[in-house]
Amino acid sequence: EPQNYFLLRHNAIFFIFLCSAFCFYKIILGRFNNLNLANFGFLIYVFSPRIFGNIFFDNKDILFLSIITFNFYFFYKYLKNNCLKNLFFLSIFCALSTSTRIIGLLLPLSFFLTIFLKGMSENKLIKNLKIIIFFIFFYLIFLFLHWPYLWTLSFEQWTNFFSPFFQAMNPTVFFNGEYYQSKYLPISYLPLWIILTTPFHITVLSCIGFFFMTKRFYKRYIRIESNTKKICYDLWSSRKENFDLVIFFNFLLVILLYFSVNLALLSGWRHFYFLNFFLIYFTCFSVYLILNKLRNSKRKIIFLSSFLSFFILIQIFDIYKYHPFQSSYFNNLISKSTKENFEIDTQSLSRVHALKEILKEQMNYIVLGTASWTPLENARSLIPKKMWSKLNFVGTNFENADFIYSNHYYEVDINYNKKYQIPKNFSLYKTFSIDDTKIYSIYKKIKK
Repeated sequence: EPQNYFLLRHNAIFFIFLCSAFCFYKIILGRFNNLNLANFGFLIYVFSPRIFGNIFFDNKDILFLSIITFNFYFFYKYLKNNCLKNLFFLSIFCALSTSTRIIGLLLPLSFFLTIFLKGMSENKLIKNLKIIIFFIFFYLIFLFLHWPYLWTLSFEQWTNFFSPFFQAMNPTVFFNGEYYQSKYLPISYLPLWIILTTPFHITVLSCIGFFFMTKRFYKRYIRIESNTKKICYDLWSSRKENFDLVIFFNFLLVILLYFSVNLALLSGWRHFYFLNFFLIYFTCFSVYLILNKLRNSKRKIIFLSSFLSFFILIQIFDIYKYHPFQSSYFNNLISKSTKENFEIDTQSLSRVHALKEILKEQMNYIVLGTASWTPLENARSLIPKKMWSKLNFVGTNFENADFIYSNHYYEVDINYNKKYQIPKNFSLYKTFSIDDTKIYSIYKKIKK
């Protein structure tokens, strides 16, 4: 059964993500030395609704989030004890992050900068240069061994190495009530999607954490002392603060890339789900600062813990409420009218759900049309094979269709392009919504 192939992939992706969640737990526990905070970080890392909704099937974006987390885990372990074994594993996962998404190249760059600054701070530039050479050597070996793309490049192609990664289709994207070409989306596209689809308390706490981390490193930067003998770089006062700087620097690099490169985006912030690592880390940092402020008041700490537990329960309830469409989640502050201004089922998960609804009709042979970008026939593999002969998919050729499915996800401006317009001889058969979020609609031909 083709279903078994999908289940195997789903289980593999889930297992990898779960391992990354454990590494995130270890990072928070080691950095802040607080078991309750580590448990809190683990729970919101796993139960961020949009992330949770993708951990069983997204073999690209969730995989990249997981690899990013593995990278930072070994980065932290290396900074903690300078062990070559951790540096070796870091080089492996840096290579994996680069081949998974080219933006993963930022991680080895941040490593070079960190080790360079450490060398200047500790006056061990030559020793740290050897560390960088060791890292580059194994990074390049693992990158070449596991990435067949590199095996095919000629000398001329090496000079244009990055070009293929910035070539993308340019469909129309529905964003904030308007249609845009993917390459010409407003700069607010990514920030607004993150704000709308991230639990509100995580957004607020991560912004607080980022603000105070920025403030701390700025203060350290302006206090750097210099004289004719040496320059003392004191951007961090401990290895833990050094790791904070690594997180902070990588986040800034991603933001800089987003604002400086004209990226062709679509499907919400799916291609930037790896930012969830930074959001949750800044959230934990924020909670850590608040706990330090309240450390002399046990009653206030209990109140804060109860407050955070309440929000975790809301997250879990939202996951239950949206199941299995958590990838269509909007936070509880977003109104129905606002949701209608954005693409919803960008992962097209509703296709299987819709097919099962249509198959409830006692018909021997069903002709199905698709009034949306993603083809309905691709969902056939997730229904029993014995049902396949009952279905005939005709795409946008609606003339002979019995039913038309639409998840309202288009690659054209439907105000001007009528390829997905529902014919007048079809009536609404079913609309499936969760929390005022319309997932899909099915239209049935009116019998004469």
